[in-house]
Amino acid sequence: MATARVNGIEIYYEVIGHGYPLTMIMGLGCSARMWQWMVPLFAAYFKVVIFDNRGAGRSGKPEMEYTTDLFAEDTRALLRALSIEKTYLFGVSVGGMIAQKCALMCPEVIDKLVLGCTLPNFSYAPAEPEVIQGLMESATLPLEESVGKLVPFFLSEKFIAERPDQVMVMKEVMVYDKRDQGPDSFMRQLGAAMSHDTQNEISTINLPTLVITGDADVMVPLENAHFLADQIPKSKLVELPEVNHGFFVERCDEACEYISNFLMSS
Repeated sequence: MATARVNGIEIYYEVIGHGYPLTMIMGLGCSARMWQWMVPLFAAYFKVVIFDNRGAGRSGKPEMEYTTDLFAEDTRALLRALSIEKTYLFGVSVGGMIAQKCALMCPEVIDKLVLGCTLPNFSYAPAEPEVIQGLMESATLPLEESVGKLVPFFLSEKFIAERPDQVMVMKEVMVYDKRDQGPDSFMRQLGAAMSHDTQNEISTINLPTLVITGDADVMVPLENAHFLADQIPKSKLVELPEVNHGFFVERCDEACEYISNFLMSS
C-alpha cells in the first residue's frame, strides 16, 4: 500500500504477487477495494497492480475537468513510476473505457488487453431508461439507501438471493468508496465517462484482446461487447450466462480462469 506522485497528483496503489505484471483499472466511483474478489486469484500467477483512479478512493481529487484520456495518462505515468515497461491491462466498466484509451495512446506498454463490461460510448447501446432513472435517483439518497438501490444494477437476482454474504461485502465496499469520493468527485468522473467515445477508432487497436461480460448486464447491454469484439481485429468474446454488470464479483472464479488462460496463452 503506497502512493506515487504522478501526472500532478498522488495516486494510491498496491502491488500484490509476483510474475508478469497485470494492471487492473476499476470503474466509476469505485476504488481498488472492489478488486478484492479477483486479486487473490490473479496474484497466484501475476504481479498484480491495482490503484484508485483520480477522483476516487485514496487518490487525489483535484477540482478540474476529468477525461478518459487524462485517466489513461495517469495510468501510463503510474506504470512509469513503478518501472513497469510492459504489462497486461484489464479494465472493467469505465475502467474498460480507460483501458481502451491506453491501448490507443500507448499500445507499446500493453502486451494483452482485457475489456470487461465496457462500452465505446454511452450512445451506441445505452441502458434502458428505467435503469438510468434508478441510477440518477440513487445519487440523491442517503448513503446506505443509495448503495442498496445500486446493488440490483450490479448483481443478478439469483446471486443476491443465494449469496447474501457477498452482497453484504460489496455493499460495505460501496459505502466506503462513496464516503471517500464525495458527490463532486463522482460527478467529475461521470463527466469523463459521458464524454468518452472510441466508436470510430476502436478498430485501430491492434492488441490481442479479450472482451468479457455478463449476458444479463443491465448497465452496459451486451450489444456493446459485441461491437467491441467485432471491431477489434485480434479479439475474442466471452459471455458469462445470467450474470449482471459485476461479473468480477458474481462469477469471479470463472472469469479469472478465462482471463488467466487468455493472458498466459501463446
